[in-house]
Amino acid sequence: MRDTIIFDFDGTLIDSAPGILATYAEVFSVAGLTPAVPLDATLIGPPLQPTMAKLLGEALSNSDPALLEKLVADFKPRYATTGVARTPAYPDADHALRLLREHGYTLYLATNKRASPTLALLEKFGWQQHFRRVYCIDSQLPAFADKTAMLRQLLAENALAPERCLYIGDTRGDYLSASACSIEFAAALWGYEDWNALADKEPMLRHASASLAELPRRLQAGATITPASTQPS
Repeated sequence: MRDTIIFDFDGTLIDSAPGILATYAEVFSVAGLTPAVPLDATLIGPPLQPTMAKLLGEALSNSDPALLEKLVADFKPRYATTGVARTPAYPDADHALRLLREHGYTLYLATNKRASPTLALLEKFGWQQHFRRVYCIDSQLPAFADKTAMLRQLLAENALAPERCLYIGDTRGDYLSASACSIEFAAALWGYEDWNALADKEPMLRHASASLAELPRRLQAGATITPASTQPS
């Protein structure tokens, strides 16, 4: 029986797009630059460095790595103010986390977000007490190579068997990382992935949920999440 739930953060518990996109816009405006790609929700999820390189454009990122580093460095303090302030939690996130703990589940957080804004947001929403441990992309030095490496370390450090765990995330990348670690995956359909655009979506949607509000009830009823009637076809 699964008694451990690992949550993604961006696009799963928080609607991080408003804060992240506002901060990218601010960074590029101050630098007098125009982003090479649209500032939209497709940018949410991957780590900061490759996303900034994408916004700067391949040619300029390769020819002027110092500029890329400057933009990344500028983003961090701006996100601590602009980004955190403009980031809302998803409706029912707080209630779902409280109910899951009351039902006896142990909760972890595993996110590509950096530790500083992650901890600031957990404090903002009063969620620190919900998670036994929080894993961020830079929770160790050197930083985790990817979320797969992060999940593997989470399992090892906390002596968790994969079959006891469920990873809830909103992207194909989350699914691939969970699968690489033999962790069952539940798709958060309210997040940033365009599930209808994925040709190989079926295994990812085997367990899916249409809202955070339904998670505690479904888990309590069947020890796993079953596909929602509203999932994409």
